[in-house]
Amino acid sequence: EDKRRRNTAASARFRVKKKMKALNLERTVADLTGRTEELEREAADLRRENGWLKEIILLKSRSI
Repeated sequence: EDKRRRNTAASARFRVKKKMKALNLERTVADLTGRTEELEREAADLRRENGWLKEIILLKSRSI
């Protein structure tokens, strides 16, 4: 009887721990997905700015 009770308690602890681990992983995925989107937007902005700057340099060099 005691062994069964301990096993039931251990199983319950395992299920709780497994659920917490899954929730933490989901939170991490959401955080990293958001960060990835932010970095992709920043990279696109920088590429656009780089293009503008190259165009300015070309226009300046033509006028000289």
